[in-house]
Amino acid sequence: MTMTWSVQVYCVANDEAILRRNLQASPDIAGGPIELSVIWGAKAASVAYREAVARAHADVVVFAHQDVYFPEGWFSQLNVACERLSSADPCWAVAGLCGMTNDGEFVGHLWDAGLGAVCGAPFDVPRQVTSLDEVVLILRRASEISFDPGLPSFHLYGTDIVLEAHRLGMKSYAINLPVIHNSKAGVRLDGTYVAAYRFMVQKWRVLLPLPTVIVRLTRNPLPLLLRGLRLRYKALLRASTLHPMVESPESIARELGFAAREDCV
Repeated sequence: MTMTWSVQVYCVANDEAILRRNLQASPDIAGGPIELSVIWGAKAASVAYREAVARAHADVVVFAHQDVYFPEGWFSQLNVACERLSSADPCWAVAGLCGMTNDGEFVGHLWDAGLGAVCGAPFDVPRQVTSLDEVVLILRRASEISFDPGLPSFHLYGTDIVLEAHRLGMKSYAINLPVIHNSKAGVRLDGTYVAAYRFMVQKWRVLLPLPTVIVRLTRNPLPLLLRGLRLRYKALLRASTLHPMVESPESIARELGFAAREDCV
């Protein structure tokens, strides 16, 4: 018998226009059954999302960026994905759309506006990961894990919660459920990222080095410095390779075949 997983979506937001054009325009949120709670004025994502987990009542809690567009049929596919994942691993903790394996391999599938391209490629079987990008995180509430309120700013909480799950003997996975990430092109690692990075290096020092989608976590400051320099170089000397946000994420989703009718899931 197939279980129907109840779902709640939470989003830390700071831009009404971006939120309205993307996350709030997602079909199952705009006119469907999916409950969205928007959190304004948060000082750190982990603090806001820890409080959200404490209030949540759904089987699955989804944390999404404000610039994410969930294509038509995405939440029906999420239900199927949760069923399959639970059949393979009843104690799974967190799933996401892209992340890094312990060997440093990127696994994921989504379209990113800042890059103007699809990141990754379709994959059939959920892949166990050591870190997850925060674009979309899917938490199985029965796992009873949550976010660390000590982690500052709005970065690396995907990696942190995967490691928290690992510490408690649970696994986390990347699953193939593509979305439109209608993001601005990243051109620098600011002080907020550096603060989160340093916190993670101190907290997980016995496990280092650890891969993340942006830059490897290590006590050696060189990888972080080099990544910052590469972004600065691209912003100054290769600005033509940066892409703007799109006006219609729905059209991109349909063009790429990300939107699916429920009767085809």
